[in-house]
Amino acid sequence: MRAVPDRPMRFDMESLRIFVAVVEEGSIAAASGRTHLVASAVSKRVSDLETDAGTPLLYRHSRGVQATPAGEALYHHAKRLIEHVQQISDELSEYSQGLRGHARIYVNFTAMVQYLPGALHTFLRANPEVRVDMVEKSSDEVVQGIASGMADLGICSAPRDSLQDLQWRTYSVDKLVLIVPDGHRLAQRAAVKFADALDEDFIIMPYATSISKLCRAAAEREGRRLRVRIEVTSFEGVRNMVGAGLGIGVLPEGSVMPYAQAASYRVIELAEPWSLRPMLIVARNFDTLPLPARMLVDHLSKHGAASAGAMGISSPPST
Repeated sequence: MRAVPDRPMRFDMESLRIFVAVVEEGSIAAASGRTHLVASAVSKRVSDLETDAGTPLLYRHSRGVQATPAGEALYHHAKRLIEHVQQISDELSEYSQGLRGHARIYVNFTAMVQYLPGALHTFLRANPEVRVDMVEKSSDEVVQGIASGMADLGICSAPRDSLQDLQWRTYSVDKLVLIVPDGHRLAQRAAVKFADALDEDFIIMPYATSISKLCRAAAEREGRRLRVRIEVTSFEGVRNMVGAGLGIGVLPEGSVMPYAQAASYRVIELAEPWSLRPMLIVARNFDTLPLPARMLVDHLSKHGAASAGAMGISSPPST
């Protein structure tokens, strides 16, 4: 049994990069080609890490290598550290090019198409020296990305109890509505309970999206299963399919009202508490965000409150 080191381990980035390559390639020889080092040098780097750690990091067998539990732990930490170092390098490079840094943000589909275009336009016009990298994710993936440090900020509609140790602030409130084809039996109703629509065929977004999850969960609470006829990947797809008479759908009000007057569908209020979805700005810690990300949070908070007010919806208090 190896002795536990009585001093802090000292890692150098090159050894960590080599170790990550070995784990991902599954062999010393393949990692040698990837890192442009001779195999003996790669093996020596890994052996030195194991000596410093006081425990084996790799299982060695005839077919190659595989990380031990300790090696898996080191791999995941090393991978994140390498990514963070690259982010630091990229950000400092931006300063040298006249930029003042950038913010990385994960957003769900609703935020991407309904809220962020206008908000980012005004933010970047006021702060041309800041770069914003935005990636569309499901709400669950937004939370995971913030927790893992892959993004500075997230905007999603995830339940607050799923946020664990993350911090959040209210961005806006998203109102879901039912849309049905012209001439549908529900078309003249001002509002409906979701249960009244469960005998219909639905046009719905993919399973992982928060709207799809809400609709399926609401059906299950009624002891029913959602009758999914067609699954599409965009709000436009839902609108077009409903307008063609192929089923009914649930969408954010802001994604249907601009087109409703000329469309072949009717918009009906959903008389359900879950039809009002708080959209949240999420971060690991708002106080320790880089300055550009903090500036973006302040801007989004003001923009979100204004959007909610324009819709006649009062945002829940922030925390």
